Amino acid sequence: MRRVIVTAMCLAAATGVDAHDWYQNKVDPVTNFKCCGGTDCRPIPDDSVQSRADGGYVYLPDGFNIPRERVQESPDGRYHICENHYVITNQPYLRCFFAPRLKVSRLLPR
Repeated sequence: MRRVIVTAMCLAAATGVDAHDWYQNKVDPVTNFKCCGGTDCRPIPDDSVQSRADGGYVYLPDGFNIPRERVQESPDGRYHICENHYVITNQPYLRCFFAPRLKVSRLLPR
């Protein structure tokens, strides 16, 4: 029984790391800043995102207006955001934004 618990814990830990790994080498296409500093990125619910007519998005909880040029393709078909907070004001700022492929492909020039 102990072996099963240890194995399950190891698998859970490895899965958590792998799920976050894809953010590590991503950079914002406009700012060229790294997307993730460790805990800055996460999946977000579809209803927290609103698409704009110009191909950009609005992240509703923080009111981020995300221009089309900063939208990157998500590898898992979900929306993801990488954000941080300014040290002095504690205001959130956008590091990177990822949208599902179908949504991004509509934005690409033909």
